[in-house]
Formats: sequence, C-alpha cells, structure tokens
Amino acid sequence: MDISTKPVFSFSLNYKVFEKLVTCGKYDGIHSCLTMVTTADKILIHTPHKRYGLQNSKLSISEIKNDIALLNMNFPIRAIVAGRLKKDDERDILVIGSPSHVLAVVRGYNQDGTEVLWLITSGSVIALLLIDIDKDGQNELIIGTDDGCIRIYKKETLLHEFTEGNEIQHLVTLRTGQFMYSVKNGTIGVFEENLRLWRIKSKTRATAMATYDILGCETRQMIIGWKSGKIDVRDPRNGDVWFKMKMNDFVCGIACNDYRGIGTLDLVVVTADGEIRGYTTPSVNMLTLHNIADEEMGSLLTQKQKLLLELKHYENNIKYNKEILSSTNESNLVQSVPDNVGIIPSNTRLQIGISTSYDNNDMNIDITVSTNNSTTIRAVLIFADQLFKEETLIAHLTKDVSRILIPLKTVKDNAQDIHIKAFVGYPSSVQFHVFELTRQLPKFAMYTIPHSLTGSPKSISYINTLPVKDGPGDCYVEFRITERLKRICIWVNQNFLLPSDIEYMTSDTDATELKLNLISLRTAKSVCLHFSYDGRTRFYTEDIGLAGDLVQSLVQFLNIDNMDSTACFPVIHDEVKELFHKLQGLQDTEKQINSEIVDNVNQIKSHLIRAEDARYYNGEDVIKYHNEMMATNEDLVKNYKIRLANTNEIQLALKRIHGILYNASRLRAGAFASAMINRFKEALKTNNIEAVLKIIEMGEM
Repeated sequence: MDISTKPVFSFSLNYKVFEKLVTCGKYDGIHSCLTMVTTADKILIHTPHKRYGLQNSKLSISEIKNDIALLNMNFPIRAIVAGRLKKDDERDILVIGSPSHVLAVVRGYNQDGTEVLWLITSGSVIALLLIDIDKDGQNELIIGTDDGCIRIYKKETLLHEFTEGNEIQHLVTLRTGQFMYSVKNGTIGVFEENLRLWRIKSKTRATAMATYDILGCETRQMIIGWKSGKIDVRDPRNGDVWFKMKMNDFVCGIACNDYRGIGTLDLVVVTADGEIRGYTTPSVNMLTLHNIADEEMGSLLTQKQKLLLELKHYENNIKYNKEILSSTNESNLVQSVPDNVGIIPSNTRLQIGISTSYDNNDMNIDITVSTNNSTTIRAVLIFADQLFKEETLIAHLTKDVSRILIPLKTVKDNAQDIHIKAFVGYPSSVQFHVFELTRQLPKFAMYTIPHSLTGSPKSISYINTLPVKDGPGDCYVEFRITERLKRICIWVNQNFLLPSDIEYMTSDTDATELKLNLISLRTAKSVCLHFSYDGRTRFYTEDIGLAGDLVQSLVQFLNIDNMDSTACFPVIHDEVKELFHKLQGLQDTEKQINSEIVDNVNQIKSHLIRAEDARYYNGEDVIKYHNEMMATNEDLVKNYKIRLANTNEIQLALKRIHGILYNASRLRAGAFASAMINRFKEALKTNNIEAVLKIIEMGEM
C-alpha cells in the first residue's frame, strides 16, 4: 500500500543501544524520559524537557549534557521496565533486571515488595505480559519461554498452553482479550483468548513490537520492528501490511509516550546505532486519502491473469483427456501429448497415508505419498511448523516413481498440521501438476501398538489380549476419573496414531478395563495406559514429562476441573536427590571461588601499590612486583573461568530441578496443581529434599 508518513522529530544519541532494553518512564511524575541500555553496563536516560541535578550519586557530572544522563550499574543488565507501583504516586519506578541463578521460576510482587505469586515453569522465561485475556476484569499472566511455549496463568492455575516450536521473544497487549507475539524463527501472530487468530513467518525476526494509531484510523495498528531495519504497520485482524518504513539500523525498541510533553502520545522508535524517530497520529485518516479502489483493481487484474492462465491449462487438460483418452490407453496419452503441455488423466488423485513402523532398526512415522495411476511424482514438499529444523522438507526424486515413503520423527509431543505439496506428471513432462493436501498428526503420534493390526476397528476385549513386549515397569501416575470406557476410546483414537481404531463394541459389555500397551518410537520403551471400569487409571512410563502431557490431555478432553493423583517415579526420586546434592556442592564451590577471587583482586592492588612505590624509592623492584601482579592476574582469570563453568553447572542443575517440579505439577489439575506449587515453594525455602519428594509423590507434604 502506497502510504508514507514523516517523523515529527528525529535525532541521534550516538550511543549503541541493545535490543529489547528500551523503555519510557515519568520518573518525576511529569516529564517523559526515554531509557535504554548502552555499552559498559550503563543505562542511558534522555529527556528533552529538563536537565538532571545531582541527586543521584551514580550520575557522572561529565556526562550530564545534551539532556543525557548515564547510570553506571557495574553488572550485566538483562531487562528494564518503567511503571507505577503505587496508585497515589504519579512517579514511575525504573526496575532493572540482572543475571540470576533462578531459572524457570516466576515471582510476582506488590507495591510493598511482598511476594504475591510464585510459579514454576519449564524452560527459561523470556517474555511476560499481564492482560485480562478472559475479559473477567482480572489480569492473567502470560509467559513466553525459550522452549517455544506460551502459557496463560490465572494466579497459580494454568489455563492454556500453546507451542510455537521456537523461543518466544515478545508478548504485547493488542486490546482487551488479545495479544500479539513474536518468535525467534521470524513468526509473528495474534491470540484472542485461547484461539490463535493468525500467524505469518518472515525471513528475518522481529526485534520490537508495539501498538499505535499511526494512520489516524481511530484504532491501533500493529507496529513491528525487524532485524533488517524494516518497520511494518499491520492490520491486527489478519496481519496484512498497510505500509512499511526503513531505518538505518535494526530496531531495538518501540515505545509509546508523551515524549514532547504536549499531552499527546508519540510513537518513539529506537535503533541499534542510537537513532531516535518519533511519529504522531495524523489528523486525517491516511487510509481514506489513499486510493484503495485503484490498488484493489490492480490486484484483481493481476489475479485475473493468473486465473486465466490456470484456466487455459485446465482446458488443455480436458481437451486431451476427451480426445485421446477416450480412444487410446494411458500409455498412448503419454506419447501423444507434447512435453510442454503437462497433461495428466482427469481422474488422477494424490493419496496420503500416515502410519508407524516399529522394527528394531526402523521406528518412525511414515508418510506415504502415491498416485492412483501410472503418473509419477517428481518432488514432494512437506511443511510443518515444529517438525523440521527449517520447517520444510523437500524430497526431490532422481527416478520416476508413483509412490514415495518419507520417514519422520517428532521431537515434541504436539498435535500439528502437515501441509503436503506434490509435483505430479510423467517421466518426460516439463510442466507438472501441483497437488496440495493437509493432514493432521495427532499429539501422541510417536507411540503405537507394536502389533500389526489391519481391517476394521478393534474391540477393547481384543486389545486387552495382545501380548505385552515389556512389562509396565514401576514408574507410574495413578488417579481416578468418572468416565465410560467408550469415551476413553474416543480420546485414544484422537490423540494416538494406532494401526487400527479402538471401539467399545457390544462384545465389550463384560469388559472391566482397557489395557493399552504402547511402544515409544523415540526410545523403544514401553508406555502402558490402564483404564479400569471403576475409574481407577494408571499411566506407566519412566518419563514424568510424558506422564504429565498424558494427564493434561485427558483432563482437558474430559473437561475435568480438579483432579489429584499419586505418582511413583523411583528414577526421578533418585535424580532429585542427586541434583540437590550436586547443587549443594556447586554452591559451596562458588563461595570458595568467590573468596579466592577477592584475594586475587586484593593481591593485585597490593602489587600495584608496591610497584608504584618502587618507582620512586627502588627502581629495581618494579619489574619484580609487576611480574607478581601478572602471575596473580593469571590466577584471577583462571578463577573467573572456573566460576563461569561452575555457574553454568548450577544453572543446568536448577533448570532440571524446576523442570521436574513443573512436570510433577502437571500430574494434577486445577486446585490440586496450584496447591502443589505453593507446597514446593515452602519446601524449597528450607531446602527440605524429603518434603519435595513427598510432594512429587502425594501432592502434599
């Protein structure tokens, strides 16, 4: 769309700015200050309205000029945000986030600094957002993590969980009940409550997001800054681009505030090289000024040309099918049709089959693509958002075949759509017909019955008689549900890729249980699901994460609000003890290393002072003290490297512990899961390992 807008102000700070570390705040309650993180762990504060005094001892006198102040923090800065903490105070507070050993734990505080929320989640938290997503007048917490998950919490209760397959980088409120997000792989999209309205993928990734009415439409548009330096203005309803702008460097942050102090919000864009541009809402609707009718007419004419060309190909196809296929066989058709026409029989169909193979040397999900006649497949494209590293698999065949088998393995247990495109023609064809089909892969497609089952759906009684390859093991989660076996069969058929469906038949009237013995196509280990007629249910698996996924999938399908369970995972029991023991040793080592680093620093200072003294009194000792200082400095560098490695080990141990606790909470639902999180918090405060293990097992201390 041919729309242009000019900034109302533009200047450069001549400082390097870091991505996502930009915010705005009124620290005196009146003047808007643009705040960002620059090099050397400094926070740059810029306001065009007044100069800073020296109330803050950390502000450098020599750097208080041109309405810029630098705040020296002397520690790495991971996040900054400005906002009001007290309702009766107009001043904003700048909150600075620094590195911490606490991973996968979310804490919430009120204005007095009292902790009011404590959550455990899997993965490292990258983005947070408070929004009234269900429109009940109370804010929910939305969390984006590095494992590609978006989770929505109401207090300690998990409401919804979505998987995007890559690190979630931004979460921004669009309007009540709607938020937009960006993913590290270049995907952006919009959610409304628990439904994804749309998403698109770009070749580059979004580095900043905001909402602002830059077109004068009386509704806010999506403002997206990209790594390429491009800024998109998009329609929130469908993601269509209304117009674009180009910056000299990539966009580090976008903020909306009254930056000029005139009572009107401005859109402030900050780039990596310190360039600042400000835009305001125009007094007229830019969309109405733009001749949309001419643009739409041009678009329709272009589409018309494409459709006419496609129609021509179809007419040629019909012509040759009628004239030749009626009098000759299919082999004569191949010889009679010119190579550049691209004709195939009108009854050609593309057939897609999805199954599993479980031999010792071949355990995969198999996608079979074939045609129903002698036409051949030249290439197959499979697109799946979370299935492949680059999201697309291309199978280009070197020989002409009518059937191709593509083996796959999923990394995570997520239901996903598989979009398949196949190029179909004949061996001598130059042009090919493109067939497009979509199939859905169920959530637990990587678990199947290790038996050849063909024909009609199997009864529960038949499934129960199948031999078990390996025993169910001693790791399980047990709970009770009040549901018929018929409904359980529906859940199984919808979520598993079995050789044959399971149905509750008339012959099953005397069946008192369903024993579904599966095998994992990833690990070749057994996964057993046992459902009793009286509601007693056990899921046998060594993977506590899988057990949690199974439980959550079942309770959501059955609309169960609250459910308690008992867990028995001896492997996890031993791992938790080992992790806590390892963590204690690592923390003791950290204290010792920190002490040695302090000693090294003091020794270096002492050597430096002695060397300076020697310059005046005994020049022969200068080299001696400098050599001692260099030797101590080498020890200091070694200790820093050891501390870094030790810190990484601590982070990995904490991340695994929190992952186990999060998976354990998913073995329960509703109030039981929320209460379990609070009990974990109390047990971890006192480092009570036995209490943690009991909570995992029983859900209570």
